[in-house]
Amino acid sequence: MIELITVKELIGRLAQTFDSGTIEAVKGPTSLYGGLILGLIFGVVLQKARLCKYDIVSGLFRLQDFTVFRVGTPIIMVSVVLIFFFSEMGVFELHVPKTVIVPQIIGGLMFGVGIAIMGYCPGTAAGALGEGSLDAIPSILGMISGAVLYAEFFHDSWENNFLRWGAIGGKTFYEILGISPWYLVVLFLLMLTMFLIATTMFDIFIVFLRRTFNLFMEMTDALEEKVPPAAKPIARSTVETVKKFRQNLRDIFK
Repeated sequence: MIELITVKELIGRLAQTFDSGTIEAVKGPTSLYGGLILGLIFGVVLQKARLCKYDIVSGLFRLQDFTVFRVGTPIIMVSVVLIFFFSEMGVFELHVPKTVIVPQIIGGLMFGVGIAIMGYCPGTAAGALGEGSLDAIPSILGMISGAVLYAEFFHDSWENNFLRWGAIGGKTFYEILGISPWYLVVLFLLMLTMFLIATTMFDIFIVFLRRTFNLFMEMTDALEEKVPPAAKPIARSTVETVKKFRQNLRDIFK
């Protein structure tokens, strides 16, 4: 049975979160101050890369805009190298979260569907709201509501059943294969490089296709102006059909 928390309990939780003792207990890169600095840097990158625009994010799922890939892929490549480099140097210890196959696959699909519908992920939604895009408000409210509903009503009841389906622990591929992580890092970097090349070539192909189509339509328009209008009703209806078909093609390739 679902039990709702009281307003007093909710206020108490918020007070504990923002208590000075709680803030001081969190040190290092995970402190609130460190999070604020990294968040500001992350927001600047999102804004300068135009990733806070609805058309940019939604265009990714329509295969019409690969700005997210072109910006995110180099960031991932640099991050992977730095993470393993600093881990090898002993700057920090790498803690791998546990893998639970079924819940993570379902959660990933739901997360992707939400981004495709709203046109924002959690980071870009906050950045878009900072830019003044009011359409980001439903996204942020939906994320907050979903997190609260899951934490309050589902996590505890699913912890010993659904959230354990396909649990394989916090193992990494290089631990399972018994090899150095740098072999997989190099392989991963090569894969991402080929992916960047493929997305760039796809963009070039789309631009070439659009320009070729526009040139073809301009040539047919010029030829049509030289042809006298059809006198018969059937011929006129055929011409109108062709015009509508060409207009539909123009709409597709805009």
